[in-house]
Amino acid sequence: MRHDYSHLVGHRFPGGRVTIPDWLAWLWCDAVLAENPAPEVHPGLAYLVAVQGSGVTFQDIFDLAEAGVDSGAMFGEQRLTFARPLRIGETYEVEGEITDVTRKHGRRAGTFDLLTFELRIREPGGEVVATNVNTFVFPRRTGEEAP
Repeated sequence: MRHDYSHLVGHRFPGGRVTIPDWLAWLWCDAVLAENPAPEVHPGLAYLVAVQGSGVTFQDIFDLAEAGVDSGAMFGEQRLTFARPLRIGETYEVEGEITDVTRKHGRRAGTFDLLTFELRIREPGGEVVATNVNTFVFPRRTGEEAP
């Protein structure tokens, strides 16, 4: 296992395209007990659109970070920002990359890496409509110490 994952910064994801069907927008609102804002979609659905269109799975990200299922990895934080709401029936392009890997050491938590990636949802060939930034926490329990 590596002691430094900073080489992952800049690693681009394949990306892809996602169209938001009306049934998904309806189900999302039903699941979160929200009013359906059709023809716009609930803002939380941007998270799903970004992840689905990224071209990678969470397992792919875990593999890059050399973290197994039993590694104790955790979802750290997530931030969504919007230039405008997403809309039902529109197709969006998603692009993204790893933007930061920071090694930390806590008295109780031990050594861990914070891996941050950004996914941008764009109108096809156009401007960014929404940005999704996520940070995963990867504990390093293999005797690795902070530099």
